[in-house]
Amino acid sequence: MNIHPLFVHFPIGLLVVYGLLELIRFNKILNNSYLKFLKGFLSITGLLTAGLAVITGDIAKETLSLTPEVSRLIETHETFAQMTFLVFFVLAAAYSIYFIGISKYSKLIPEFIYSIAHFIRESWLTPLIALLGIALITITGGLGAAIVYGANIDPVVKAIYSLFF
Repeated sequence: MNIHPLFVHFPIGLLVVYGLLELIRFNKILNNSYLKFLKGFLSITGLLTAGLAVITGDIAKETLSLTPEVSRLIETHETFAQMTFLVFFVLAAAYSIYFIGISKYSKLIPEFIYSIAHFIRESWLTPLIALLGIALITITGGLGAAIVYGANIDPVVKAIYSLFF
């Protein structure tokens, strides 16, 4: 039984909402501590659930009998899923370090690590990484849809599929 579809939609929603929040860069929003915690929660929870999606995807791949064409499509989908995971790992790690840094365990984080995490979380780099993550989620999802429904299911999936095959 393929349970991968049960696990993919939750991280997609969490990480896309997180990414969109990172793209909103008004001072009133940037200085709101509640939104910092919300973005941290979304990025960390999204990453953890994305890990489950990657694991169940690996399990699903092992249970299928595949043609060479579908096998290539799945490998490309898997590569983009791993890249998506790595991009959001950087952001979730920066928030994790921030949360540890403001807790009673702040002495566990070396100052230079905290500085790097602060730069990633607070600089112009953050929305660029988030935008890259959203683009990778879109490509990964389009390739996943092509696996399940075929490349001609809709114009977006067809465009994504045609970029790689």
